[in-house]
Amino acid sequence: MDDERDDLIPRKQSLFPVTAEDIVENALQNLDEHQAKEVTKKAADEVVRIAVEKRKAEYRTARAQDEMRNLIDNANLLDQKVGDYKINSTFETATGTTSVEIKKSKTNFILIVAALVIFVLLVLLFLFVR
Repeated sequence: MDDERDDLIPRKQSLFPVTAEDIVENALQNLDEHQAKEVTKKAADEVVRIAVEKRKAEYRTARAQDEMRNLIDNANLLDQKVGDYKINSTFETATGTTSVEIKKSKTNFILIVAALVIFVLLVLLFLFVR
């Protein structure tokens, strides 16, 4: 077992610590023909897997961008035709999931204004009663 470890470490002494790249490079140089073919096959399979994942991520991103544009267009239409609305949507992107909430409510604004008016009236009433 110790002999195997020694084979992975480059033989030359260095002032710098051995890196993972040094170990991999040394290991690749010491492969026989059959082992080299196996490593090459596994590397090719991994390259294909990564390329497929990249394509899937690009597709998810493009689809999410299209859906977000449609959501914004729909919100703009609602702005023109409806007073109050709330839209919740979730998009799967290349890096995860994005949730979006768009809402417009005139009712909340009216309630806040009414509460302020009532508060001012109560303060004035309190001052006159004193």
